[in-house]
Amino acid sequence: MNNMQQFLRDSIKTLIVERQNKELPSLYFRDDSNINLNNMYNVLAIIWPRRAWKTSFMYQLIHQLINNWIPKNDILFIDFENYRLLELQTKDVWELLTIFYELYGHYPKYIFFDEIQKLENRWNVIRTFHDDWYNIIISWSSSKLLMNEINTELRWRYTQKLMLPFSFKEIVAQNNIETKNIEHNISQRSKIINLFDKYIEFWGFPLVVKEEDEEKKRELLEWYYETIFYRDILERHNIQDKKAMEYLMKYSLNMYSSILSITKFEQYLKTQWINISKATLLKYEDYLKEAFFKITCQKLTRAPKWEIINPNKNYLIDPWFIKLWNNYSKNEWKILENIVAIELFRNSKNFYYIEDKKECDFVIKDKINSNFLSAIQVTRTLDIHNEKREIEWLEIALEKCKLKEWFILTYNEFDEIEKDWKKIHVMPVWKRILL
Repeated sequence: MNNMQQFLRDSIKTLIVERQNKELPSLYFRDDSNINLNNMYNVLAIIWPRRAWKTSFMYQLIHQLINNWIPKNDILFIDFENYRLLELQTKDVWELLTIFYELYGHYPKYIFFDEIQKLENRWNVIRTFHDDWYNIIISWSSSKLLMNEINTELRWRYTQKLMLPFSFKEIVAQNNIETKNIEHNISQRSKIINLFDKYIEFWGFPLVVKEEDEEKKRELLEWYYETIFYRDILERHNIQDKKAMEYLMKYSLNMYSSILSITKFEQYLKTQWINISKATLLKYEDYLKEAFFKITCQKLTRAPKWEIINPNKNYLIDPWFIKLWNNYSKNEWKILENIVAIELFRNSKNFYYIEDKKECDFVIKDKINSNFLSAIQVTRTLDIHNEKREIEWLEIALEKCKLKEWFILTYNEFDEIEKDWKKIHVMPVWKRILL
């Protein structure tokens, strides 16, 4: 063993011992209710946008294991961004387990690999460890690895957990607010509404939520925006037409919770003396989605091929980005609709919009059998001026789909509307999220 190998081995040993002896940090709660580490069959791949506190969530999962009587020395946590592992090569990875065995007399049952993109031949390592029956949890920077890479390399071997900026449910849990029978508990309901108002105002990026100074909040959002633009998109994809990409990001900001037609956007660019093909613009839009800047919702049609051709509705992963838009004006109805879209995406729902002279905001389909489950209409408030219209727009979904449930989601109203065809549940957006 040469000096370099001995140095690396000593560094690994020091790193493992430090991690074992170090007290786990206090955490902000993230929803892990659908993760059961005691019955793992696949690799758990945790996917996040930039600055969503992925390492913190991995610590939370370690807390979960310890609370379920898994000894800490059954757990190996490796952060491949640690400077002491810069020289670590694929052939050295097994040394991690050998050193762990030397220290504790057994191999780890759970292996956490943070920033896995730093490891060469990572997928061969993960497949080998998985074949050897290790429980493996991995995370990586969304700016470094693409989803199609893990789909190709791990295929059936992995289960995905998508972690977005804080949901309102997580914010409520962090503030220890009781949510049972909330519609009848005036005191608790008042606390919920007050918290929801703050959520609407500042949304869910952890550092932005925790920062109290509004100017610093804005600075953080500007930094996120520029980092997504320059590092996650321009540099990663080597985009030559910077101006077109910049226009598309700003256009996406302006058109949040709205139908965004790439065809119309292509025509607009021509008025700005920018000539770029529709195919390239569609590719640019995919880059925005890969970077977790936005998501899209397809139009529901009878023929799947038309779902690709029709324009999508456009939603931002964090609507707080709209405050960076020069012409920003607060539109609570659009913000509420954006919140609903992100929650559907967060919970891996198949959702569509319907447009046929009138528009139904969301129709949800079962992922397994493709049956239609529910329709959702979002509005700021429901009153005598818009109730008839909102119900008519839900009826569009009735004409096209066999549905089980109908919802009208508002800012803060509870009601049930009886129609010949169904009972419509009226409830606040925040209540629907907390269910």
